[in-house]
Amino acid sequence: MEVILLESFDRLGQIGDIVNVKNGFARNFLIPQKKALRANKENKEKFLKIKNDLLEKNKKIVEESKLILKKIENKDILFIRNASDNGQLYGSVSPKDIANYFSEKKISIKPSNINLHSSIKKIGIYDLNVKLHADVGCNLKINVATSEENAKKQKLESETIEKSPNESVTINDNNKTDQDNKSVATKTENKIPHETAKNKKTSKDSNNIDSNTNTEKTNEEIKAEKIKNSEIK
Repeated sequence: MEVILLESFDRLGQIGDIVNVKNGFARNFLIPQKKALRANKENKEKFLKIKNDLLEKNKKIVEESKLILKKIENKDILFIRNASDNGQLYGSVSPKDIANYFSEKKISIKPSNINLHSSIKKIGIYDLNVKLHADVGCNLKINVATSEENAKKQKLESETIEKSPNESVTINDNNKTDQDNKSVATKTENKIPHETAKNKKTSKDSNNIDSNTNTEKTNEEIKAEKIKNSEIK
């Protein structure tokens, strides 16, 4: 079904966009909640009349959402809950619980604006997304522990794990450098005996040549003496 959006939606469209959605989504949510109009001629004319009011209302919502965002971004969300020895919670932490947590701090956020990446049924640190408007949102972390002391330990462990990949890269680079140095040293050690053997061989060949030369000289001297003796007789 084609509808005219009266609000901006993440991954769907902005105010005034005509989009095609599933019939059930339009009939059960968008149209009853006055978030969209069926895209017919009559409603298109109606939208033109209320367009400016809708845009002004949307601008106000964005500004209010940004003010709320400043209050919650970079804040630690802490839940102290009872749990079994293996960390299993006696219950769970839901978007409604988180909305109540903000409400106690005089911050109004609907459960529908809170998106959990996974269900919270064990102690630990979890990621969540708060979407106050299609253009305004932030990612937060929720620390669920059995005590404030355990919460501090969990946070410290989480920060250590987040840093460890970079440290691992540094360690691997150092290990690689050491291995390269060892490899170069091994090649050098292997090369020195080879060159020594080569030098020995060259020296031996040189000695052989000198020996042969001396032998040739001795033979020539013997012949010269024989010729000389022959002439004297």
